[in-house]
Amino acid sequence: MATIPLSGDRRAARDTVGIAVAASGWYVLRAWSERARTPVLDLYPFASTSPIYVRVGDQPVRSPEDAAFFVRWINRLLDAARRHADWNTPAERNATLRLFEDARAVYERLAGEEP
Repeated sequence: MATIPLSGDRRAARDTVGIAVAASGWYVLRAWSERARTPVLDLYPFASTSPIYVRVGDQPVRSPEDAAFFVRWINRLLDAARRHADWNTPAERNATLRLFEDARAVYERLAGEEP
């Protein structure tokens, strides 16, 4: 939505950015570099804030499309977890699968799907 340029030693930035908000949602501030620079010598330095949630009127902060994405993602995780053989105990496996299934039910509800 906006780019805040760094100056000087490139370790800090301060700016005010206006954003037109038409619907409820969330925003984050991300910082990254295309390459390593001293003192951070990572291949792709990256940082992000936690979400800042914005509510417009009575609109909930959710997206059925995003929820459907997470249903598909959790289905892939469930498939991998079911195929995984190195559980410490059957109880650990069952508890983990149950957590994934519970999470999937939440996102199915948010996506408007039937669990």
